[in-house]
Amino acid sequence: MKKYLMILFAMFVGLAMISCSDDSVSIIEVPEEEEPEGFIYSINFNVEGGGTFTFSVDMDGATIEGEDLPDDFDGDVLEFDPESHEVFIAGSMVGWPEPGSERSLRLTRAGSSGGSIPAGNAEFKFFIVIDQQPSWGFGEWEGNPNRRTEVTSGGTFSADWGDQPEVEDPEGDFPESLFLAGNFQEVSGYGSDWSPDVGPQIPALDTGIYDGYVFFAEDGAEFKLVKGDDWGAGDFGGADGVLTDGGDNIVAGDAGYTRVHVNAVEMTYSLTNTVWGIIGDATPGGWDESTEMDFDEESKTWTITVDLNDGEMKFRANDSWDINVGDNDGDGTLQNDGGNIAVDAGNYTITLDLNGTEWTYTVEAN
Repeated sequence: MKKYLMILFAMFVGLAMISCSDDSVSIIEVPEEEEPEGFIYSINFNVEGGGTFTFSVDMDGATIEGEDLPDDFDGDVLEFDPESHEVFIAGSMVGWPEPGSERSLRLTRAGSSGGSIPAGNAEFKFFIVIDQQPSWGFGEWEGNPNRRTEVTSGGTFSADWGDQPEVEDPEGDFPESLFLAGNFQEVSGYGSDWSPDVGPQIPALDTGIYDGYVFFAEDGAEFKLVKGDDWGAGDFGGADGVLTDGGDNIVAGDAGYTRVHVNAVEMTYSLTNTVWGIIGDATPGGWDESTEMDFDEESKTWTITVDLNDGEMKFRANDSWDINVGDNDGDGTLQNDGGNIAVDAGNYTITLDLNGTEWTYTVEAN
């Protein structure tokens, strides 16, 4: 009996050794995941409230040009290189971060995930990022227009790189001025709150382009841009510089004398707090430095009493040339980037009035 058991045990050991040394056993290798070929780059966002939205751009033949090309590049036009360049999106729906600064906003050929965005109107552009260095310098084109779309559940947006959207010609149905109505009116001296008929107006300087000034007595004022002196005319609202028909209240920042600039053609707006002064070879600071004026909250005008030299002057905000006004026709009215104002030497009281639809000034000898 023991002999048979020994034989069976030897057979089992032999089979085990044969199995372990069998060279026919295959090893399964998992291939590395590679991005699909081609030039379609995309990014998927979850839409707040449910669903997803996809942005995609065709980078086939994409190029960038301009003054901001890399220092080590010798040429005028740089072609997109999938091996060393990346594609990013920046826009109002994600807060306009500098392209490349947030890796979650990178588009890939496999389709990346960019987190959550709100539903509604959005403005954006696609950008190339080189060597993972964040930069605004390599967008599809410089300046306006931004791309625009409506973010909806299950929606998509696709375009070819650099295919600039056409801005439709205005049809002339824009009002001559916009009326601000909001919770700032009573405390700031503009009548009852939310009353467009007594609210400050900002005039149209061109078709659909509005520019004007409003005094906000307190931080965080909320308002709408009404298309007439009553709510039945319709209104604009918005957020983050994007204008929308009938949108949410626009929220101002710090209290102060604020420039309200509206482009109703491209549906954008901006708010800039301003402090005004005079500048020119007739003024104490010459053409190098503004001489600051004093603001009167009741009249909402700027004044200064000052000794002037023979020469010229004009008005500018924030000691910068970004916002300045002058007189093109010598008639006491002011225009953006207008002409210099000639004065004789003497002591003067100067008043700047940017209220309403016509901007004026006076230079009165004392």
